[in-house]
Amino acid sequence: MRVLIVDDDPGVRRLLRMILERDGHEADLAGGGNEAWHRLTTASLPRLLILDRMLPDIDGADLVTRIRAAAHTANLPVLVLTADAGMSGDLDDGSLTRVLAKPFDLDQLRELISALAGGRSARPD
Repeated sequence: MRVLIVDDDPGVRRLLRMILERDGHEADLAGGGNEAWHRLTTASLPRLLILDRMLPDIDGADLVTRIRAAAHTANLPVLVLTADAGMSGDLDDGSLTRVLAKPFDLDQLRELISALAGGRSARPD
């Protein structure tokens, strides 16, 4: 499964890529929300988006709103990572968008990735 990781912290991006690749996934990286949106609109969609809530160029919540409003990305599963889960709880819809607090538990991360990947596909298979 191909996953797009969006985080402004290079260390977090590398860690998530390492975890995903170790689990057999392909990971693409973006350093901000505008770069992620550009990739989502110009390249083939990933199967899952892992998104930092606090980005310097566009707020993660705003990017989720943009994703849900666009027909081609409306069903893209999104895992939002945040240092303040209380602030981001309203993003968690229990299906296509889930929220995980940083620092995250590796088992919980893997469970959410599996749950989101097993849900509705962002593209026809």
